[in-house]
Amino acid sequence: MTDRTKTLAEAAGLDRAWQDHRADVEEAIALAARFRDAFTRPTSSAAEPTPPYRAPVQPKGAA
Repeated sequence: MTDRTKTLAEAAGLDRAWQDHRADVEEAIALAARFRDAFTRPTSSAAEPTPPYRAPVQPKGAA
């Protein structure tokens, strides 16, 4: 592919994978590029993409 693909692989720390399994790394980068814009971004930069998680609350007396 392009130098950009190689740069992305190196930035992700995939130097060894790039050398040994270049086709797989290229396929993963192409897949990530297709899905990059598949999710809508929140209008507020302070908004969380998912609600925060917390431990479930058990009713009193439940064991």
